[in-house]
Amino acid sequence: MSHPPSKRRSLVVETVRVIARDPYPAGQYRLSLQAPRIAERAQPGMFIHLGCDEIGQFRRPMSILGAKDGVLEILFKIVGTGTQLLSQCAVGVRLSAIGPIGTPFMPDPEATWIMAIGGGTGIPPLLFLLEKLAGLKTDQHLVFFGGSEIPFPFDTPIRRTPFPGLDEVASRSLSRLDRIGVPSALASRADLPGTYSGYVTDLFSHWLTQAKITEQDHCQVFSCGPRPLMATVQEIARRHGFGGALCLEENMACAVGGCAGCAVPIRESDGLAMRRVCVDGPVFPIDRVLFGESS
Repeated sequence: MSHPPSKRRSLVVETVRVIARDPYPAGQYRLSLQAPRIAERAQPGMFIHLGCDEIGQFRRPMSILGAKDGVLEILFKIVGTGTQLLSQCAVGVRLSAIGPIGTPFMPDPEATWIMAIGGGTGIPPLLFLLEKLAGLKTDQHLVFFGGSEIPFPFDTPIRRTPFPGLDEVASRSLSRLDRIGVPSALASRADLPGTYSGYVTDLFSHWLTQAKITEQDHCQVFSCGPRPLMATVQEIARRHGFGGALCLEENMACAVGGCAGCAVPIRESDGLAMRRVCVDGPVFPIDRVLFGESS
């Protein structure tokens, strides 16, 4: 199968050092990595291909949670041998990383609303996006909706930033967004305190009704997480006439475009095409991704 030339940026191969390792419930970990060359180039939505131990036998794609002052943050959950090894890396361990890989989010600077909906390990690139946009101090309205069936790997205090229409159904927020003035609301079917009882997409729909958001408000929706979540977000965006993008999560072998093992069907102007999530994505326009018969 042939592919069109990729628009990917040049990649950096860098030896990075673990400078912080924070465990969270249910096998979740956040690592801070000293990675000045990759961090300088990283943009929200891009990822790294990270060696999971000092030997480098296993590599895994990792979304970027943050990149600042030469430090990368990643968040992951143990799901197999590679992530198990990565969870055991102590502070000071040096790992091999390739990145930043892929196409980033490209929000419209003229959009009035930027709405992010994430689930599980799909949350990190959205937080990176919102934190970057908040730092630009524009007049855009930024909001975040997060879902998880296990405890969130973040501080979740009672919301301080006003989020009209949600205080009664979801009172807790993510502190890292609250402190920069970005309202956030959380959902779970696991009876987590202060969360909406149900799917995060239901919480998002509830808020859209309460806030009376319409197509005329020039909204963009960005999402990352399980495929059912993104398929639902895509359908909500279609109904409301919202633009935006999806950041896809796929299993990857090479992660640099060589094997095509992560190819997914994407709508193009001239018909259906198979595109590689690693280098043609992972971010695709919200109306282009196919989710089986539902799309």
